[in-house]
Amino acid sequence: MPRRLRQTLDTLAIPVAAVLLGLLVSSIFVLMAGTDPVQTYQRMFCEGFGAKGCQTFGDLLVTQAQYADGTTGTVFAPFYGAGGHRLAVVLERATLLILTALSATVAFKAGLFSIGMDGQFVLGAITVAFLGYWLPGQVYTLAGLAGPDEASQTLRTVMHVVIPAACIAAAMAVGAVYSWIAGFLKVRLNVNELISTIILNAIAVQIVNYLVRYPLRSDFNSTARTARIDDTAWLIPFNRGIFQDVEWFSGSRMGIGIVIAVLVAVFIWFFLWRSTAGYEQRMAGGSRLFARFGGIPSERAALRAMLLSGALSGLAGAIAILGVERRVVDGYATAGFGFDGVMVAILAREAIPGILLVAMFYAGLQQGAINLQFGDLPRQLGGIIIAFIILFSSMETYFRNLIARIQARLRPHKPEVAEVRTT
Repeated sequence: MPRRLRQTLDTLAIPVAAVLLGLLVSSIFVLMAGTDPVQTYQRMFCEGFGAKGCQTFGDLLVTQAQYADGTTGTVFAPFYGAGGHRLAVVLERATLLILTALSATVAFKAGLFSIGMDGQFVLGAITVAFLGYWLPGQVYTLAGLAGPDEASQTLRTVMHVVIPAACIAAAMAVGAVYSWIAGFLKVRLNVNELISTIILNAIAVQIVNYLVRYPLRSDFNSTARTARIDDTAWLIPFNRGIFQDVEWFSGSRMGIGIVIAVLVAVFIWFFLWRSTAGYEQRMAGGSRLFARFGGIPSERAALRAMLLSGALSGLAGAIAILGVERRVVDGYATAGFGFDGVMVAILAREAIPGILLVAMFYAGLQQGAINLQFGDLPRQLGGIIIAFIILFSSMETYFRNLIARIQARLRPHKPEVAEVRTT
């Protein structure tokens, strides 16, 4: 077997085994709920990753397609989009997880265990929720127009480019500044970044809750919410834009955000592994003493990491509003996208390709767990299954050490050769 292939299989073996072990242990709770584990898992994975009509594990790969002429045929399930594919919804959620996971990775690589992504995310979200309707209003006023209906097509086209860009830039700036606070406290006052980011998260949540319930509240609906962003600030989903005739995207709000997330992932990989600044951050995170004697400004690297990390979380919050929600509703500040991103980064071992894969898998599991309730199964059961999968996935080092010890014991010992001395 080629060496590279063997290394790839070794890398994938433990995560796959961890998932299977998590499902096996979760079966105890599934049985306690009075349901069949196999049927529960089939429903969970079909609801998370399958095409419409998916019923079994086999349907995740191959399914029967119904053609317009009434005939049927076997097709590759991930590409079968009649009625919309659930993978499109998974990618919609995975977009936010990828960005928040990249945010966590940048901080971790600099030796900073920052979990402030939640606070930076919601502040970025509330920023664009306000600018998304305020900026277009200012443009219409300056142009002497009463509203969007009087705007020319040229003006609206320009606004469709400028307004989202301005909102995203503002959200990234807010997230970067808020993250910088924790970095400054760490570098200047030696305040533990774990504690400071937890506190900053709580502060951000309360700020957003206040803004949504009072100054930015749009109406007297039973649930407080901001005004809906203007159409010119909207990142139009694929199913209403360039792919509106492609049924695969039906039912999802996935759009340009997933493209941005992948491009950002490529940029972060290049930054961390192909740039001088990225090398400084990795060295500062690996050994601050080594970095100091090597002339690497570890304090500057830490602050830069926190700024970049916060900007990525702010970007995630911007895409969540501009491309998905279009407004902030009371309670959205506690959605937990930032913390889920931290989990994705940890499970992916801070590897950029791993983050892309784990984010999609994690998002699919969450979607499948939520949809279990539509099959008369408790929603909490899905949470238990996900928790066990995460638990065993985080034990990868333990499993590798255990396998190494077992292999060492099973390996035949070479007989000792007596030393022969000649006189």
